[in-house]
Amino acid sequence: MNSGTVTMSNVLQRQRISLDGDWNVIVDPYEMGYVGILEQRNDRGFFRDHKPRHPGDRVEYDFDASPTLRVPGDWNTQHERLHYYEGTVWYRRIIEGPPEEQQRNPPGRVFVHVGAANHTSRVFLDGQELATHVGGFGPFAVEVTGRLSPGAHSLVVQVDNRREKDRIPAMRSDWWNFGGLTRSIDLVFVPDTFLRHAWLTMSPDGRVVGGVEIDGPTAPVRLRIPELDLDTAVELDAKGRFELDLEPERWHPGAPRLYDVHWSCGDDRIDDRVGFRTVETVGERIVINGETTFLRGISMHAEALSGGRRSHGPDDAAALFDLAEELGVNFVRLAHYQHDEHMVREADRRGILTWCELPVYWGIAFDQPHVLENAHEQLDELITRDRCRASTIFWSMANETMPSPERNAFLASLAERARELDGTRLVSAALLTLPTADRDHLVDDPLGAIVDVVAINQYLGWYYGERALIPSTTWSTPFGKPVIFTEMGGGAKYANHGDDGQIWTEEFQAAIYEAQLAMVDANRADAGRGPVAGLSPWILKDFRAPVRVLPGIQDGYNRKGLVSEEGEKKLAFDVLRSYYDEIEHAGRTTPGHDRDRDPDSDPAPEHDQHAGHGSEDDHR
Repeated sequence: MNSGTVTMSNVLQRQRISLDGDWNVIVDPYEMGYVGILEQRNDRGFFRDHKPRHPGDRVEYDFDASPTLRVPGDWNTQHERLHYYEGTVWYRRIIEGPPEEQQRNPPGRVFVHVGAANHTSRVFLDGQELATHVGGFGPFAVEVTGRLSPGAHSLVVQVDNRREKDRIPAMRSDWWNFGGLTRSIDLVFVPDTFLRHAWLTMSPDGRVVGGVEIDGPTAPVRLRIPELDLDTAVELDAKGRFELDLEPERWHPGAPRLYDVHWSCGDDRIDDRVGFRTVETVGERIVINGETTFLRGISMHAEALSGGRRSHGPDDAAALFDLAEELGVNFVRLAHYQHDEHMVREADRRGILTWCELPVYWGIAFDQPHVLENAHEQLDELITRDRCRASTIFWSMANETMPSPERNAFLASLAERARELDGTRLVSAALLTLPTADRDHLVDDPLGAIVDVVAINQYLGWYYGERALIPSTTWSTPFGKPVIFTEMGGGAKYANHGDDGQIWTEEFQAAIYEAQLAMVDANRADAGRGPVAGLSPWILKDFRAPVRVLPGIQDGYNRKGLVSEEGEKKLAFDVLRSYYDEIEHAGRTTPGHDRDRDPDSDPAPEHDQHAGHGSEDDHR
């Protein structure tokens, strides 16, 4: 598990020096760099970054003469020989400690902040191991205060992307296992006392609430929001939480109102842009700012719109959201793991709602305490970074997990922790559904008693079910909660045309969407016809997946995208865009000020049976 690391939010707003660029690398499939090569000891391991001390000295590696990889970036798409590589790569960069005349006064503290390193990483400075981090998608920071004297220093990061049965994710997933330092790395400079976390949001009843976590000797916290005439010392409770008597203009889907927020604590200063909105469920409806809101969504992987690489940074985020906006969405599901911070900030600016998810996916070792411990660590990284983002309305605990007592307890623990960290947003998880003989689908996974919204992955017309019967299919749960279809759709190769009965054609995919959308419309909660409160079809673009091997069609890509791996639109893109355009122009929102249930009431009791579900191996 993690050691020597901390979480730190608002990093993009801090004084920092980017360490992005070319890093020298050594590929180490036999894991010899940690123990030494022949000596079987670590005095000359790669992390030492040794140089020969005399002409006869044997050092069997040389970072200076080794190739480079770009950071941020995955190694799979930068070198063909690493395309399928799973194992260790050692990254090294020489960084300069500032000259004495440029040292901070007061000195303050310094952290190495890593946006993401997939999957497990160790951080070394000048040959000393400082930290270990487990998890490929969350940010972490390592303190290096007092270690950067004037002159050159060797920063080495060991990154290992092997799949293991007790990792999260585990042995099998339906996306590419991109390895490397996949997001930005920075040196971050802060005062001796600083705000490690500082956040504001709005509770379902309209109260402005927030919290801080102070690192260092305690100092008063001050908060300014000039547009609301707020300039106050924050009174913290025992948990570092507070409440403000404010009535800000609401951030709303399609109308994103953001306020300049200024925090101070001693010598520390943070500036942010924050929106305020409420989200809750009322019966089978999702209600935002008092209005029933139907989620017109799409799912996204963190893969760039072109080039089949791991996405990162503001440009990739803007390109993906440009395409999503063209589709007419008000909601995106950021699957199946924590995405780049630029994604949720872009959603904030554009007024698009988001679902943020943990990579608790197929085959997790739910019975292992250390796996649960790491799931909690990854959840903390997810929520502490993004609980200030008005766009984020869902914390998702998992995707397509099979019911069992161990799984139920595991996910219940995560849901409890999510609500402890942030009780203002909805908690959910995408449930796996498989064929039944009944066209009236009852989803009674016991997880439905724990979540706020029952999220369903279903592939009628693709993996199972007759297309002609889809429009008349109904959906229900015993929980009285909203349902959203977090996955639906089918595959097609771009520019592969034929009739709508020929699989892998654009026409076949478009016909599935037409039938599925007719079914959605017949089950919509906002129209009083059923429990369906939204959808996020699978998926915006074709993405790399090594389990997809059909020659000439898949060629290592999951073809369920509405656009190709290079952003070329398929026929189904226009089918979904037209449906969303109809909904938006119909203006089907109704007041949601009535309260079908108390948001603080106990969840519905658990149900023992789980109908309509099969094994994970059946779901492709």
